[in-house]
Amino acid sequence: MDHHEATRRGAVEKYLLDEIAPPERDEFEEHFFDCQECAADLRTTAAFLDAATQELKRFIPDVPAPKPARKSPFAFLWRPAFAAPGLALLLLVIAYQNVVVYPRLTGEVVQVNHPEVLPSVSLIGANSRGGPVPSVTIRPGQPILLSVDIPAAAQFSSYDCTLVAPSGANVWRVPVSAEQAKDTVSIRIPAGTWADGDYRLTVQGYSDPARAQPAELARYRFTLHVSN
Repeated sequence: MDHHEATRRGAVEKYLLDEIAPPERDEFEEHFFDCQECAADLRTTAAFLDAATQELKRFIPDVPAPKPARKSPFAFLWRPAFAAPGLALLLLVIAYQNVVVYPRLTGEVVQVNHPEVLPSVSLIGANSRGGPVPSVTIRPGQPILLSVDIPAAAQFSSYDCTLVAPSGANVWRVPVSAEQAKDTVSIRIPAGTWADGDYRLTVQGYSDPARAQPAELARYRFTLHVSN
């Protein structure tokens, strides 16, 4: 072993920390007796470790050895069979929060802190059986504001407004209380994947608290244009 090889292997540190294999130890001991540089490194490093040990003893008080801890009933959770799936689940939760939850919350905070003028569609006084069809032009992914008068009646305890897409699929349904139906109802339709075409708002009334067998009260149409 020469000086370059001893330095590359970190032989001085391994020797002092007793982390060197017996054959390599014998080889290093033969070497540093003839190598002044390795001998100097050995003395300097040994002195440093000794001084560091003494300083640590000054700041770390002697404390009684801790009693063996009681075995936790949940210790089995740290076994590989349980820990690996648990870690994978934790990583999935973190990824979901970073990719879905946090960006969505950030977007909601931005919407709250930055007011905007929304495209609006007024169905107030619209004739559900005919007449002109209101229209609105929006940008892709932009929310809209929908205003409608519910044809309220005393026999109905609550109502539903359902938005139907041009494809015939229900986009969403929102409940409306009898108290809310006394005034014009303004519905903020959240941003979504809009498509050009005629949308339909269906209003249903419920006469019993169980909300069974609703009665259809009105259908309002409006046309949506999505600009590029």
